[in-house]
Amino acid sequence: MRPDSNKNKGYTERVEAQARSWVVYLNSGYATADKLAEFETWLAANADHAQAFHDYEQIMMDLGLPCGVPERALGGRVETALQTHAAPKRSFSPIRAVAGGVMAAALVLAATVGVSLHERPSTVENLQAAALPAIETQVAEIRAVTLPDGTVVTLGARSRIEYKFEDGLRTVALEEGEAFFDVAPDKSHPFYVQAGDRLVRVVGTQFDVRQSSSSVMVSVVEGVVEVIKARNPEATEKRHGTLVKDVLTAGDKVTAMIGQDQRQIETIDPEKAASWRSGWLAYDDVSLDDIVADLHRYDDRNFVFSDSALGEVRVTAAFGSDNVDQFLFALEASYPLLIDRADPSKVVFLPAS
Repeated sequence: MRPDSNKNKGYTERVEAQARSWVVYLNSGYATADKLAEFETWLAANADHAQAFHDYEQIMMDLGLPCGVPERALGGRVETALQTHAAPKRSFSPIRAVAGGVMAAALVLAATVGVSLHERPSTVENLQAAALPAIETQVAEIRAVTLPDGTVVTLGARSRIEYKFEDGLRTVALEEGEAFFDVAPDKSHPFYVQAGDRLVRVVGTQFDVRQSSSSVMVSVVEGVVEVIKARNPEATEKRHGTLVKDVLTAGDKVTAMIGQDQRQIETIDPEKAASWRSGWLAYDDVSLDDIVADLHRYDDRNFVFSDSALGEVRVTAAFGSDNVDQFLFALEASYPLLIDRADPSKVVFLPAS
């Protein structure tokens, strides 16, 4: 089902686009308290906002997707305006969903790597030159591994790393995909991550690194991280004091374009920097092209754009990595595109007619 033309609805295309984004975001299960407050302000600003939100919420319900305005957003002020008569509302609280997801993720992660975290040394002494075979994951596989120095690396789906220790440095090369690092502290042996044409330097901290075909993204959960445009850890370490670098702390994220000096630094919620570890994929104003790059790592179907311009569509969404089809239904209902799934091995994105 596609949204009807808004010519007779009384609200503008801009309001329609805003409502579409809010419906997708609020029904993602990943809404934050700050975003809920922002939604309440937007909703109360104009009656057209409530009507547009209602129209797109109805589309979601007609598709059979979980839907319902967050309980906190009702507050008695807009309940009548948003009441849906065609289908019963389902109780939905993004705040509870987020809290539950974080707790579940913590329990799963503790069960997976708790022993190695507890037993690993706080410092690394007399570590001999060492190299490991490449470690890689398959489609939809997430794996936690403990390196010889005690560092714990959680590898995302379809990702690959190589590790070596020599010349006083600990180095991991992220050759593709995404990885979360909980680095064992050792000031005498800096830890480097190579990704694209960027080096990430730390001595002990927690951060996430994602490499796509065009960019490297680094999100910091704890500690201090340096991101440097360079490829050689040994040469970089020798000139460390004189090099230009982005210094990030907890809650910082940098997106650096490969082959360019261009980069963007923004603030994020550090607790949600690597939600994929618990099977949750979340995006805030991200290009569909980047999202599809992730889908290729969690779904073995071939995702194809019939028009490359569709890859530039900006999307805000969150969904379980095992619920890709639910995301596709919501995407088709909320954005100006169509999705062809006639071939079980392929998903084709088409411009809306």
